[in-house]
Amino acid sequence: MTDGALAALGWTLLVTAGYPALVIAMLELRRSLLPRFPKAAAICNLVQFTILPTAAIFILVSRISGMSSEDTLPRLLQSLLVVAGINAALAAINAAVRSGMLQAEWAKRIPALILDLLRLVIVLVAAAFVASRIWGVDLGNLLAALGVGSVVLGLALQDTVSGLFAGISLISGRHFKEGDWIESDGVAGKIVQMDWRSVTVETLDDEHLVVFPNSELAKAQFKVINTDARPFGQSIRIKFAYSVPPARATSAIHAALNAVDLILQEPAPGIDIVGLGDDGIEFEVTFHALTRFDGDEGLTHFFRKLWYICEREGLRFAGANNRKYRSESLSLPGKQQIADTLAATGIFPRQLPGFEALVAASQIELYDEDEILLRADQSFQKLFIVLNGSLSAEIDNGEGREAIQVVGEGEFFVNRAYLTTSLAGQYLVASAETMVLAVETRDVIEFLNANPTMARKFEEAIDLTERALRSMAPAF
Repeated sequence: MTDGALAALGWTLLVTAGYPALVIAMLELRRSLLPRFPKAAAICNLVQFTILPTAAIFILVSRISGMSSEDTLPRLLQSLLVVAGINAALAAINAAVRSGMLQAEWAKRIPALILDLLRLVIVLVAAAFVASRIWGVDLGNLLAALGVGSVVLGLALQDTVSGLFAGISLISGRHFKEGDWIESDGVAGKIVQMDWRSVTVETLDDEHLVVFPNSELAKAQFKVINTDARPFGQSIRIKFAYSVPPARATSAIHAALNAVDLILQEPAPGIDIVGLGDDGIEFEVTFHALTRFDGDEGLTHFFRKLWYICEREGLRFAGANNRKYRSESLSLPGKQQIADTLAATGIFPRQLPGFEALVAASQIELYDEDEILLRADQSFQKLFIVLNGSLSAEIDNGEGREAIQVVGEGEFFVNRAYLTTSLAGQYLVASAETMVLAVETRDVIEFLNANPTMARKFEEAIDLTERALRSMAPAF
């Protein structure tokens, strides 16, 4: 047997045994990658269905059939093999960076523009290899011809080239990345896409996409509002009337800030008195949120909570044009309605001694939706009777709060902690805007001491609540 025949036999055995083995290896590799890295698993399909068959056919044609490497078919197959390999390499780069295979922080921060440039370089190198080594093209003459034409092409594409280099400059400066919030030329939004031509942002109302050309953005002033590592900061000013003690105003602002989940407690919010004007005391309030969107939504909730707190505590905002000065205050139930509400509970009959004193001691309070009237770790010192709206009595089951009772109009929630003013153990939360009649423990105990029969009824109400708590015990 001649040397050529032996070589052909060797290549035949290699293709016959190697091709199935490599296909099986790709299948197993794909199966192991698919659950966690589906994009990487797709590369195995590319190798199996493009590179391996093309390589096998190329070996059969060029090594076994005896065709010359200068013939058109082997050249064409070799070119297809290079194209398939480049396609798989580009897919592998994209999967490694974008699918989470690389856990390093630098890999997560690689901008899309850098990946585009890397792909372009790989494609150009591959094209040069195919043209020079496979098809015998003289790259020297080609580059000379391109040098003459590049001047004309550069003039025609000067804006495009300018945008490209501006994009490279912006990205290399690491001023921002996709997911950050920026503001430029009066437009603020979240960066949803960056490429070599432009930066696309989504505005705060989620209704518009604004495109900033890189060439213009590089020359303009822009502000990075917040990033993953830097939360969005919000600073506002509020004026209270001089009749409001600064300590009470500060306490009300703190309570409103703490009532909004979107407002971060670290960094801690700041409250400072920054001025004493003609119409009141001016406070500057600073707080942070994770994103610009959370900051604006949190500001809305903050103002809403602050209004209800100030309304309950009788705190007035400053300003001659303030609505509080131009119109009547919120219409509240009168003494007769308070008496009717207390009597309707069945525990405070109006004919018994101490009833009038209980009516005089009761207070009307208004709460916003989702506002907490009583926390589980607070002393239970007020009985809340619902005038309108509703309350939700909730317990902490270890995974979150769970409702155990809905308190509707004319009803109230009470447990044994109320009589001792110890920790409540439950939460009371307004299910909607809710007006309640608040009666402190000392006033109720004084009434019950004067009327022992009603004290037994009050104990029955407590027993009902405790039975409800025991029925919830299996859920823990």
